[in-house]
Amino acid sequence: MSSAAQLLLDSAVRDDDDPIFLYHHLNASLEAAKDAVNATSVKQILEAQTHYLFNDTIFGPSPAMESTPGRSLIQNLYYFYMPFCVFVGLTGNTMVWILIRSNRMLNKLPTNVYLLCLAAMSSIFLLSLLVFWIEEVAYIYFYDIFQDSLLRNSYYSCIFNTFLAHVCDFASVWLIVLVGLERLLLLYRKTRGLTCEKARAQVFILLGFAMVFNGWILFVADMDEEGQCDIKIEFVGMYQTMTIVETIICMLVPSVLIITCNCLVVSKLNSHIKKNPGSPAVSFNTADVVLTTQTSAPSATLKSYTRISSRFSIDVEKAPKKKKKGIRYTDIQLTRSLLVVTWAFILLNIPNYGYRIASILFGISEQSSLMTAISLGAHVFLYTHHAFLFYLYIFYSPQMKRRLKPTAMKLLECYCFKPPGDYTDHT
Repeated sequence: MSSAAQLLLDSAVRDDDDPIFLYHHLNASLEAAKDAVNATSVKQILEAQTHYLFNDTIFGPSPAMESTPGRSLIQNLYYFYMPFCVFVGLTGNTMVWILIRSNRMLNKLPTNVYLLCLAAMSSIFLLSLLVFWIEEVAYIYFYDIFQDSLLRNSYYSCIFNTFLAHVCDFASVWLIVLVGLERLLLLYRKTRGLTCEKARAQVFILLGFAMVFNGWILFVADMDEEGQCDIKIEFVGMYQTMTIVETIICMLVPSVLIITCNCLVVSKLNSHIKKNPGSPAVSFNTADVVLTTQTSAPSATLKSYTRISSRFSIDVEKAPKKKKKGIRYTDIQLTRSLLVVTWAFILLNIPNYGYRIASILFGISEQSSLMTAISLGAHVFLYTHHAFLFYLYIFYSPQMKRRLKPTAMKLLECYCFKPPGDYTDHT
C-alpha cells in the first residue's frame, strides 16, 4: 500500500483537526502528484523522441522543418548530395540494364536476374528519395506556395513513399545475399544448377515477402501537426519492436551470411590459384578467345578452349568422351567483381542501422547538433550505396567494361540513316 493511501486510511480513524496529520497528508499528496506528473512527462518525452524517429528511418532527419538561417553547412550539403545520388544512381542502374539486356549471353546468367532486380529496386528507392527531396526543398524555398499544396507531404505520399522505400531497401539486401549464395554454390558444386526461371521465381517470392513484412507501415504512418510524415503515437511500441526486428533481418543476418559466403569464396579462389598458378581455365563463349585450325582432311574448323600460360598451345583431340569440369575463368572474374559489391554493401549500410539501434535501445536524443550530424552521415552512406553500387560492379567486371563502348556506340547509332539491309549487331 502506498504512503498516500495509508494516510488516507489513517484519516478515517484520526482527528481531522490534527495539524501534524494534515501537514503529512498534504505533503504525501503533493509527492504522489509530482511522481505521477514526472512519470507521464518522461513517457511523453520518450514517445516524442521515438515519434520523431520514424521520419528518420530511411530518408534521414528533416532539417527543412527548422528555420532556414539555422541550418548548418552539413545540412545544406546533405540537401545538395541527395539529388546528386539520385542522378548518379539512376544513370548507373540504367547502364546495367542496357548492358545486360543487350547481350544474349549475359542475359542468360541467373546471377544477372538478381542484379537486374537489384537495379530496379535501387532505382525505385532513389525515386522515393527524389520525391522526399522535392517536398523538403519546396517547403524551404516555396513555403508560401506549397504549405497547403498536395505536393507538401500529402497523406498518400507519406504512406506509399515510406512503404516503397522500406520494401526496396529490404529486397536490395536479400538480393545481394542471393547473389553471394549463388556464387558460393557455383564455385563449390562446379555445375550451374540454378536456372533463370528458378532465379525469377525466387525474386518474385522475395518481393512478396518484402511487401508483407513491411505492410505494417501502411497502417501506422500518418501526418503530424507540423505536416511531417511520421508515425501514429499509439503505435510507438510497435515501431520500436519492428525497428529491432528489421535490423536483425535486414542487417545482422545478411551480414553474417555475406561475410561467411565471401570468406568461403575467397578460400576457394585461393585454393584454385595455388593448384593452377597463373592458368585459370578459360571458357564461356562471350568472353573467351576462340582459336581455329585446319586439318589436312577436308576443311573443317575445330574450336578448342585454351589455357593461359607462358606460351599458348592448341591441342586438338579426337572428341573426348568426358570433359574435366573446373572453375571457369569467367566465373572467377564475375565472382571477384561481386565480392567488391557485397563488401561495399556491408560497409555502407552498417552506419545507418547502427544509428537506428542506438537511438531506440539507448534512448539517444537526436536534437543535439552532434547526433544530427551523425544521422546525416549515416544516411549519406546509405544513399551512396544505392548510387554507386553498380558502378563498382561495372568497372570491376572485365566483361561489363568490354561491353561499355560497343553498347554506347549501338545506342548512339542513328538507325534512320542506315543503308538498306545494314543490320549490324554489336552483340
